[in-house]
Formats: sequence, structure tokens, C-alpha cells
Amino acid sequence: MVRKFTFFCLFLLTTVIYTETERNTVPLKRGPSSDVLYFDFGETAPTSFFSVERLQEPKLEDLKLGFLEPSPGYYNGPDGGEVYQWAKNHYQWKRADGSVYTEWANGTFKLDFPSGIGFVSSPVTCNGCLPTAVWNYPDLTKITKYWNANRKEYDYTFQKPLNFENYLLVKETEFGKPKLEIGNYVLYGSEKWSEYLRVFSGNFKLKPFLQYMKSEFQLENRGKIPVLLFDKYEDITEYIGADIPGGSEEGGFGGRDSVTLCCGEKMPQATGNPEFDADALRRFHFGVFYHEAVHNLEQISCLKIQTETGKFPQTDIQDPWFDEGLANYVESKFYERRLFYIYNDAEKLIRENKVPKTFKALLDAKYKDLLPYSIGPLLIKHIHETFGKEAIISYQKDTCVGTASALALQNATGVSPDQILKDSLQRFEKDRDLILRDGKKLQLAGFTVMNAKSPADYQSFLEKGFSLPESALEIKTYAQLPSLQKIFLASVDSFSGKMEGEFLGVGSSYFYLWKKGNYRWSGDSFEANVFPGNQILFRGSNYTLIEWEDGKKQYISPKGDSVMFFNLESKSYKDADGKPVTP
Repeated sequence: MVRKFTFFCLFLLTTVIYTETERNTVPLKRGPSSDVLYFDFGETAPTSFFSVERLQEPKLEDLKLGFLEPSPGYYNGPDGGEVYQWAKNHYQWKRADGSVYTEWANGTFKLDFPSGIGFVSSPVTCNGCLPTAVWNYPDLTKITKYWNANRKEYDYTFQKPLNFENYLLVKETEFGKPKLEIGNYVLYGSEKWSEYLRVFSGNFKLKPFLQYMKSEFQLENRGKIPVLLFDKYEDITEYIGADIPGGSEEGGFGGRDSVTLCCGEKMPQATGNPEFDADALRRFHFGVFYHEAVHNLEQISCLKIQTETGKFPQTDIQDPWFDEGLANYVESKFYERRLFYIYNDAEKLIRENKVPKTFKALLDAKYKDLLPYSIGPLLIKHIHETFGKEAIISYQKDTCVGTASALALQNATGVSPDQILKDSLQRFEKDRDLILRDGKKLQLAGFTVMNAKSPADYQSFLEKGFSLPESALEIKTYAQLPSLQKIFLASVDSFSGKMEGEFLGVGSSYFYLWKKGNYRWSGDSFEANVFPGNQILFRGSNYTLIEWEDGKKQYISPKGDSVMFFNLESKSYKDADGKPVTP
């Protein structure tokens, strides 16, 4: 019995020794005499383009073994390590340095180290595209190197998805050094953006915006956020590889790893006139930045959700009503002008019968008639105010992991998507008049306030108006008529001849300047036009005043009769039919 057991053990030992000694050695495919290459990727992911360029990158030809036949089984590697082949071009090599190299038949390969550091290279299924490479680290940071097909070059991103980090490593040889850093936003641009950057921090309410996005919608980005500022529309579309959804309506692109904005050639430039330059910047639509920043935050948060759940949909859910709707809704919270355009554009679409009648039709319409930018915010507003922030959060999380838009909306609200659309439009009908009634004020929010040369006299007019009789025949002296020149002459020297456009006026009044130098004050019940030479035509609710540059004055009363003063003493009267009369 003992002899049989001893014989059996000797048989197994002999078999193992025989098997080990009979294994064939597989050389490197690049040559039997080639050296085995070893790699060091560092301990954590690099955080700049300069450092990532120096990161060692294994190539397939560096590691590939030269099998003579595709037979499954064990082999010895060129460094003495163990190799097991499952099939042709599918094998694993346990290398002498402790790393493990695995290759698949489709060209994918990876190199893993005991420390948890690893590298993966995967082919991309598009014509002319080069492989995607990923360096993984134990601290859950990673570098992804991916091929940009339209630019035919690689981009690098730093990633730590579970910590809301995913950002482009900017090539400073192309974009230059950062021009401005505010919070975790890092802005790059040419000199054409200098004026924009000079006042950026004063126009972008960074802390309130980020706090609102996190507390209200659980959207955040803790990493760097590169902001690439392009001078021309052609430049930005070439960079991102497509026209911007919504075209000029969008003004930029909020991507997962960066934000891009356009266009530097349209940016206000310094003229040396501080008042004129400040006005030009006030007219610029700074709200675009909020819009694109929302897109970036939403995508970063979505990446975190996908990483946590392990659910990465093969295709993104196409729901521009939500993407653009949320971005415009949030923008309108921080940039009043957007609210006017949402309601004004929605009112026009409804009037022209261009709004889809069903939720499916809204999805199918995609960006047609720019529906997502006006109808989308109406849906977001209704959902947010009726079902609370939890509904927005629920919808975003569900669609991130592949749930269809209609089902995600039904789950988030408990109401059919068609009913959500209908109710959103009904809410719009109730709110529309209130919003559009103040449309002028919203449209000009943040514009320059034009001052009268005599602010006290203009303010007094706004508060008290003019006290004039019902009939011009009651006016006896020149002094009974107000001095329009004293009240309505404006400080337009910085703008006259240089620009044409609207301004805010003091109080609830407005101002319009023509390039030739004439201008108009207006309010709820008056309009005062100042012509070259300072002739002023004032129209009240039912009467008219005219004052000429030489001091002549005319009053046309509510009854239609009038008085004309040629100077302090000389005057004439006419009845409503224009016939001379004597009071």
C-alpha cells in the first residue's frame, strides 16, 4: 500500500518536471534576439499635457509574441515567464517583472502590474482611426488617449470619474498659456478675447451658479474645466468635428472634457474710450457661458453615474429637449435676458403652429426650429416647479444609464410624457403675458443706463410729469411751457457717430441712439425725440410739445388747439382746425 502511494507521487513529479522541460519558448515577434521591454507608468495619472507626452506607451509590436502555431497550451516567454495561448492572437504572458500581458484577436491588449497600475490599448472601428489607450492607476485616476478623427490627432484626458473629474489636458503649444483661472475654470484664448476676459469674473456668478447646480440637481465637476475660446466659427466646428447644435443660437459647445466658446472676431475690442468699451461689453451675451457650463456639469455627473453603476450605454439617449432645456432654464436664472428669448421664441413657435403635439413628435423633431431652446425650458420649468428637483435628478440618472426618454420621464413624474408637454404649454399660456409685458426690461437687462445732462431735471420729470392745461389757449407765458432741452438732452458724446442701439434709461424709461446722433427717450406714457441741432419733439399720452434749438416752443393740447412761442414775448394761437384765434 505504501509502495503504491510512493510510486504514484514519483509518477506525478516526473510528469510535472517532464511537462515543464518540454514547454516551447515563444520569442518576441520582432525578433528572437530582441530585448524584452519593461515599462514604468508612474504612481498616479499626470495632470498636464507636457507630462502626459512623456508617459511611456507600450505598442503592440513591443510586446507581441511570435507563436509558430496557434495550438492552445502553456509556453515559456522570452523572459522565462509563463505564457498560455487560448487561440491565435489570444494569449496571456506572465512576465518576469510581475506584470501580466494579455492580447486578444481583435488587436486589444493590456499590461497589468501587481500594484494595480495597468494599460489598455483598444482598436477603434472607424476608417483611419488609431487605437484608444488608457493608463489606469490604483488611486482610481486614469489617462485616456483617444483619436480625434476630424483633426487627425490625439487628445488626452485626465479622469477620476468617481470624484467628478474628467478634463482635457490642453496642448499649450497650440492654445498658449491660460489667460484666466477662476475657480476650476481655466480659460485659453487669443488677444481678441482680452476685453471679455478682463470683465469675465465680474459677469459670471461662479459660486452661486455651482452651488445651485449641486444642491438643486446634484450636478458638479470637481476637476479642472478647460475653456477654449475660438476666434472664428469655422475654427470651433473644425475642432469639435461638427456644426454646433443650434448653430449661432448656441454660441459654444459644452463637452465632457472641456467647454468651447465662439467667436473672438465678434468680441468687443478696446477703443481707448472707457465708457464706450464698458457699454460694448454689457451688450455681450455672457449667458452663453452658463449654458455651456451646464452641459459640461451634466455630462461629468453622468459619467460618474455610469462608472458607479457599470452601465455604459452603447448610444447616448437623444433628448435635446432636456439637454438644451435644462441649460437654458438654468441660464435664465442667472442671466435675465435669456428668459425673454425663451418666452418670445416659444410664443412665436406656438403662434406659427410649429410646436409638436406629442412627446414622441418632440423627440423626433430634435433640433428642428430650435425647439429644444424654447420649448425645452418650458418643460423643465413645469417639471421642476410641479414635481420638484427630485424629478429632474431621477430623469437625468435614468437616461444616463440608457433608459429611454419617455420611460424615464414617466418614472420621474408618474405622469405621461404627453400630459407633461400639454401641461407645460398651458403653464406657459398663464405666465406668458407677465413675462413678455416686462420683455423690454428683460431684453435690456444689464445694458448701460443713459444719463441726461441734467439728471435732477429728468428725474423730476419721471416723478411728476408735466402739468399742462387741457387747452393751449390757457397758456399765457413762455415760462408756462417746460424746457425740453433742459430735461432731455443726453450725454451721448462717447457713443454718437460710433454706434446705434438701445440703452436703459433712468427709472423705467428707455433710450435709443441712432448713429447720426439723434436719439429718443421713451416710457410708459411718453416719447421724446431729440434731432440734430437739439430740436426736441415730445409726445405725451394725448398732447405734443416741440422745442427748437433757437428757443421757439409749441404746445398742441389734448383738445387739438395750439400755442406757438417765437420768443419770450411773441406768440400765436390756433384752434383744432389750425385756424388762428385770439384767446
